[in-house]
Amino acid sequence: KQWYQRRVAITAGGPKSSTCLVLLSAWGTVMLLLLGIFFHIKSVILLEDLDYDQNLYDSAATSCFIAGGAYLVIGLISFWQKILNDRYQALEPETTTIMF
Repeated sequence: KQWYQRRVAITAGGPKSSTCLVLLSAWGTVMLLLLGIFFHIKSVILLEDLDYDQNLYDSAATSCFIAGGAYLVIGLISFWQKILNDRYQALEPETTTIMF
């Protein structure tokens, strides 16, 4: 095939790293969202971590929700990279992979 007829896969990581990031981000998202919910409802178990102050609980809950959202975005990007890696690994002879 000519160089312009080849498929090019642009991936940011290999299949193992994308799988690892998907699993870690899934765990981080669940953990931080649950922690944010517990801070939001002012759970008694978290009383030792913060002084009982309305602003501290709300601030910690907001921070956990933002971090959970960031983990979710990273997980979606990693899942997309995993799909690309799996798809283009099957087409290995005719695909050029560019990693950055």
